Amino acid sequence: MPVINANGIDIYYETRGEGSPLILINGWGGNLDSWSNEMVDLLAGKHRVVMMDNRGTGRSDKPDIPYSMDMMAADAKGVLDALDVEKAHVMGFSMGGAITQTFGVNYPETTLSLVICGASAGKENSVSSDPKVQMDLALIANPSPEMTERDVTIKLLYLLYSKEYVEAHLEELVKDETYSDYPTPSHALMNQSHAISTMDTYHHLPDLKVPVLVLTGNEDVLVPPENSEKIASQIPGSELVMIPGCGHGFLKQKTGESIGHILRFLEKVNG
Repeated sequence: MPVINANGIDIYYETRGEGSPLILINGWGGNLDSWSNEMVDLLAGKHRVVMMDNRGTGRSDKPDIPYSMDMMAADAKGVLDALDVEKAHVMGFSMGGAITQTFGVNYPETTLSLVICGASAGKENSVSSDPKVQMDLALIANPSPEMTERDVTIKLLYLLYSKEYVEAHLEELVKDETYSDYPTPSHALMNQSHAISTMDTYHHLPDLKVPVLVLTGNEDVLVPPENSEKIASQIPGSELVMIPGCGHGFLKQKTGESIGHILRFLEKVNG
């Protein structure tokens, strides 16, 4: 099992493809298995893709201490260092997009570019989701005793995608979003939530000197698209792309369109 000891913990990772390095950083509770194979195959056709399980998830260590974005960005840096990657494109989704911002701020010498997907800049400069969405998210983190794993997954799906999309693809999505082989324990979800609630990159974003692509679904109820607009407005020369008809799960709902934008951006950066 490919494991790297970095930043004081063991971190599971996988690599695929060849080309300029691209590290993928996943969102709250997700491990590297939750990236779609279609997405990874498209990226790996052009890049050496490095995937990792964030602390608290998958096959990585799950220390029960408060996590921070600085801590998780350091985990990603440790993986790249152990793989002798001097500079990489960094792509993060949701919480991973917050880690990606932090990585770019903390490690500019290691950053080729940033791809920030469905994220916010934190604290008072973030646009909150509806209170009902927040209640549903809390229930996912701490399910009531009568809820089955399927119940929890379906509740998550309605936060990631539109009602119409979920109903049209329910069984496929349930299978795709269920990670029973490596479940994320409740303490890890709470510690990742702590990192999200305490992050604040907004005032550091204007200092970024690397190319930045910001993507969001224009119907995202979990991390409203106004957050991506705020991030892009703070980064000189950044590019903002809104994927139409999609919520937070736009990378899976419209993989071809989303990854097309990302590959075009990365090719431009690589020259």
